[in-house]
Amino acid sequence: MARPANSRLLVSAAALVLAAALIPGVSAAGAMGADRELPVAVKYPVRWSAALGLESLGDLDRRQAQPLWGPAGILLAQRWRYTGEGSPPEPIAPKRILSCTDYRAADIAGLNTRSQSDHNLLREFAATCRALELLGRARPSRKSFVADFRFGEAAADMLPAGAAIPISPVERREIDEAEARGWTWRAWHESRGSSLTGVRIAADGGAVFAWTRARSRLEILARGDFNGDGVEDFLLRNIEWPGYAHAMRSEVFIVTRRNADAVLRLVPLPGDEG
Repeated sequence: MARPANSRLLVSAAALVLAAALIPGVSAAGAMGADRELPVAVKYPVRWSAALGLESLGDLDRRQAQPLWGPAGILLAQRWRYTGEGSPPEPIAPKRILSCTDYRAADIAGLNTRSQSDHNLLREFAATCRALELLGRARPSRKSFVADFRFGEAAADMLPAGAAIPISPVERREIDEAEARGWTWRAWHESRGSSLTGVRIAADGGAVFAWTRARSRLEILARGDFNGDGVEDFLLRNIEWPGYAHAMRSEVFIVTRRNADAVLRLVPLPGDEG
């Protein structure tokens, strides 16, 4: 899959080694802290990927205030002034984003990146911040019907159409309609003339799905009960290249299943319930 020129984006993918806490059966102490014991009824503790750089759930606020990828961060500006051929553009009213705290405090809608690579990086940055925010809502689970979910070609028929990332508001509506009709993630891609040509499982536990007209990098960032029903869900991040230009899109989803026979479905993110 094509990657942005900004090397910091490569760090986030290369460093994504799933923590042992993501493996079913890990001890509650390993995921929740040794000084906290889970109720007897709880079988599945909250678990997360080492990619989030989080030691314990008690460190969430500190982690979100720390630089996410390094001291350079992402430089945004209200606009970028052209300064001549061969010279970098000059930022007007610049704002440097170092942490998730910075990102949430900034008026992102009124700011622009200097390049498409930085824009791609910002999208992935935002998805990671969203994952950390959602992890703060997670609770241990009594039941799980997703503990055995693994990446592979079959995952394209298990994931819902809503796991696709739109390139426009029109496509957003089309994806929502496809999900309402019960389409799978594969069916959505095939409706756009894009067939799955292969799946490569990465050493860090993620997977790259190669389509004839796109590339999708899927990662499970955390597992836990994110909506309070006692049933385990998982946080899925999709980083997708649409197959043309240099744009990449990144989003995070809450995925769940209510019983062993049900297909996977998406849980509305907080603020999206309506």
